[in-house]
Formats: sequence, C-alpha cells, structure tokens
Amino acid sequence: AGVTGLTTAICLLRDGYKNVTVLSKHVPGDISSEYASPWAGASILTVANHDDYRLQEMDGFAAKEFKRLADEEPEAHVQYCNGIQYSEQPGAPGEDVYWVRKIYSNVKEIPKDKLIPNVAYGYTFQSYTTNVPEYLKYLVRTLKKLGGHLQRQSFESIQEVIEQYTDVDTVINCTGLGSYYLKDVQDHTMYPVRGQTVTVRAPHIKTQHYIDGADRWTYIIPRGDGTVICGGTVDRVNRQTSPDDEITKSILERVYNLYPEITHGKGVDAFDIVAINVGFRPGRAGGIRLEKEIRRRSNGQKVTLCHNYGHSSHGFQSSWGASNKLVQLLNNERISKL
Repeated sequence: AGVTGLTTAICLLRDGYKNVTVLSKHVPGDISSEYASPWAGASILTVANHDDYRLQEMDGFAAKEFKRLADEEPEAHVQYCNGIQYSEQPGAPGEDVYWVRKIYSNVKEIPKDKLIPNVAYGYTFQSYTTNVPEYLKYLVRTLKKLGGHLQRQSFESIQEVIEQYTDVDTVINCTGLGSYYLKDVQDHTMYPVRGQTVTVRAPHIKTQHYIDGADRWTYIIPRGDGTVICGGTVDRVNRQTSPDDEITKSILERVYNLYPEITHGKGVDAFDIVAINVGFRPGRAGGIRLEKEIRRRSNGQKVTLCHNYGHSSHGFQSSWGASNKLVQLLNNERISKL
C-alpha cells in the first residue's frame, strides 16, 4: 500500500465510491526495498520538464492538495519548506520559471554570478516536504475514516483478484514495479531505479537543497522531526538491496560540498547518521500509465480495470494529481486513456 494506491483509494471515496478496499503485499510500517514509498524524501518538488504539460497538470493539482494539508491538517505532517534548486544542465525541470511559479510561491531565479560552481541554472522557491512514515500513516487513517479498508494480500495476476472478489465491478492497478511481474499485465516498459539515501540527524536544517545532474541527484530534505534525508542515486543497473558503503560515502561528500552547514562546517565525518536506506523506484518508459480496459470473469461478467502506475521518483509529487485523473478516467465512459 504505497502512496499511489492509498491516495487513489481516498480520491475514489471522496468522489462517492463505496466499498473501497486496498489489497497490498506491503503496508505502512513494513521494511522492504521493493516497497518504495517509505524510502522517499519526500519533497513536493515537480520533476516535470517545461514541455511536459501532462505531468505539469498533475503536479499542479497535487501542490494545491499539499498546500491544503499544510494549512489545515497538521496530522498529515506536511509542512512549508523553502528550497534551492540547481541544475547542472540547461533545460532541466524548473528552468521555465513561469511554469514553476504556477504551483510554488516565492520563486526567484538565481543570477548567473551567484550560482555555485558547475551548475547552469538555479532558483529559490517555497514548496512542501513531508515526514513520509507519518504521512503514510495519515493516508491509512484517512482511508479508514472515509469507510475504506486495507487488507494485506499478494497475488500473481489481476485475474486472481477479479475471480476471488466476485462482488467487485472495478479493480485499480497501482502495483508499481509489480506491473512488470503480474502475469496478465507484464508491462516490460517498467524498470527498477535503485535509490540509496542516508538519514541523518540535523534539526538545524530547515531548507531543502538540490542539484540535478545528468546521471545523479544530490539533495537535502528536512523531514520536520529533526531528521534529514540526504541523497542520492539514480541507478537502473544495480540490483543490490543492501547499502553500498562507497555510495554512502559519495552521498555524504556531495551533500557536504553542496551545503557544509549540515554538519556546521565540521566535515563529512561529523554527520550524525540515523539510517542508510535502499529502495527501488517504479520507473516506466513513457511515464505514468493511466488507462482503462474491460476484463471478464470466467463466468463472463464484465469488470472495469484501471491502471495508475509508473510514477518513478515522483510518486508523492504527482500522487493527488494522478489519482484525480484516475477518477476522471473511471467516470468517463468515452475515454480509455489519459
């Protein structure tokens, strides 16, 4: 039960759907590298390029919901957070400042003569961060408060679910990387993206920092509880589920070089490490899959199947927007894809 599945279920319940149950192999509180959501930062920072209007729309919708959560629901553990974004190459997300200004406040381009070395672009902004373990618990509470259910279960195909739950007329597939392995989905455009991060204790850090590179990201994301997520990696080749010491060293060195104040300028050895984390993001060629199709039970009954997966590294940022699109897709008989 990751951020996509839980958020989709909540959006369905808010739209008036009844008898909504989330089935999942993993639930919040589980520790597994294949369960991606708990390992996220998570910063609500768009990764949509200036010409990716589909993802821009989803991220814009999500930003409004995260603003509401920050303003009205402290139990969601979403907070406002100022940030600094740098890009090593031109044309990166956020370089179109007009687009970014539509969803974030206080967006200001950093003058070229004020940029740190070896970056092409930068801007400051205010968005949101969340304490991921607490936020996932909040989503579960909200699901149950609205009348939904969460049930631990694993299965090898969508058809298994359709045959087992004979009173169900709609199934939503939010299985992330699972869609590669489900026997009747086998979406081989899916690929795992290994992410390794380091959780450190640094309660004085109140600002998020990022450098987007061609093959790696460096970031500092405060979680609001005194801990900070330091990252990171974008690795499509490495399948190692345990932390790599050399990668940990590289992350801490890059983070320190980006913002030495994280250890009060005392060097890399002064980090107060809480945990080293490994998770696999659900990457997908072509981006998020939002599609609808008709499946049938063995007795011929029709069941509507919708897909909402392939969120890669932006599952939290796009969660509310993609889930809202899913509800639109389900409600409109004339469309099968968004």
